Amino acid sequence: MEPDTSQPAPSLGFSAVSVPDHKRLSALRDYLSDMMKTEVEALAPDAPFEYTAGLRIVPGASWGTAISSAVATARTASLVKDGCDDLMLVMPQSRMTVVAPGRDDIILQPGDAVLLSKAREMRLVLHERSSCWALSVAHRDIARLTSQIGSAPILAIRKNVPMLSLLARYGGLLEADPLAGTAVQAIAARHLQDMLALAVGASAEFQQEAAQTSLASIRLKALEADVFANLGDTNLSLEWIAARQNVTPRHLQRLLARKGTSFSDFVRQARVARARAMLESPHNAGRSILSIALECGFPEASALNRAFRQEYGMTPGEVRWRR
Repeated sequence: MEPDTSQPAPSLGFSAVSVPDHKRLSALRDYLSDMMKTEVEALAPDAPFEYTAGLRIVPGASWGTAISSAVATARTASLVKDGCDDLMLVMPQSRMTVVAPGRDDIILQPGDAVLLSKAREMRLVLHERSSCWALSVAHRDIARLTSQIGSAPILAIRKNVPMLSLLARYGGLLEADPLAGTAVQAIAARHLQDMLALAVGASAEFQQEAAQTSLASIRLKALEADVFANLGDTNLSLEWIAARQNVTPRHLQRLLARKGTSFSDFVRQARVARARAMLESPHNAGRSILSIALECGFPEASALNRAFRQEYGMTPGEVRWRR
């Protein structure tokens, strides 16, 4: 039997109106945890909480409008471990603050938007009751259209970008359209993806970030080269590398934070990886674990042992024994 290709696109909705006041926030947490993989916090917990949302879903895109009381939603460090790297455009109709590790806060005014990667830890604060339109698409679909988008962007798109308001209006019209049939749904998804790529590419922040991304990549490669060349130095520090590159330590910290790591974690992982490679090499079969630890920048064998367990769940001796 031929599959039915004329069915309308699915619509999902949530309303706190019919939920008792004392259970509304809990119900919303369950909804957002399941649908958006986010946590939620009411900013005025003593006041009745309001939240109503509608969501349309087609292959390649999902979008919808929510009306909410003042609220904070977050992708926490534990949630980003789910591996999702979808991109989400959020367009509030009142002031919103976007907080993410490793960068300055983004302040959105009505009509502005922010493009966020679900692969990043972040917190969105809606300061007052407002409506908010959002669009979610796969990262690969936008990267195909805008090659310099970056692996985990967080980017403000200001209201003076013409395609942004057109995208929101078009998405609003699609919320009321049945979108019956797979062909119609595919066209809708492609239109939303194309318009989002155009809005992103036209934003001044994206153009500036694209240039900065190229420079950041060069900086990170230089940092990695300096670290790898000096792993044996137990006094290796971020300040020393920053001075070599003629930048501030804070600048390098931000570059590493964008990769989801810190200087101490990066150095520890590099040292442990080199120690493991040396332990697994037959050329080092006669060397003691202490001598390898010292060559990799660990002050003593016990420090290597602790780092090894943290990274690999086994001891250096066990790795050598398995070789």
